[in-house]
This record gives sequence, structure tokens and C-alpha cells, in this order.
Amino acid sequence: MDISVALFAYLSQYQPDGLGGRQPRAMRFAQDTSVGDVIGFLGLPNEPRVVFVNGRHAEDESLLSDGDRLAIFPPVAGG
Repeated sequence: MDISVALFAYLSQYQPDGLGGRQPRAMRFAQDTSVGDVIGFLGLPNEPRVVFVNGRHAEDESLLSDGDRLAIFPPVAGG
């Protein structure tokens, strides 16, 4: 299945093409791939993060479907 993956802020350095930037990348994964599987594939650090699938909050256990848009952000803070 094909999904679109966007990594934001310092996480963009983990883009598999090595180019960085927050532009989404098209990636192909097997059916029944979870958000956590993609995070592991990308080698993201094991730390808090904010994850959205198709604009909705998602957990690492959430299964992805063909055509999904996955966005991963580091924790957001501010005032």
C-alpha cells in the first residue's frame, strides 16, 4: 500500500531520502502496517511525539490504509 509521510521540525532529518524538509514523501508498505511500524522503519527516536493520520490524532498501534497521510511532529510547547 502507498502512504504519504511528512516529518516535521528536527524529525525531518530522518527522511529516508536524506534530504530533510517537511514535504510529504510517498512510501510503500505492506498491508497491516501500523504507525509504529513506520516509526521503526524510519528510525525515529523513542521519545514523545504527536501523530496524525489523515488529520486525526493516531496512536502507534493504529493500522494504516492505502492512500493514508501520516504526519509526525515532535512535542509542541509554548505559551
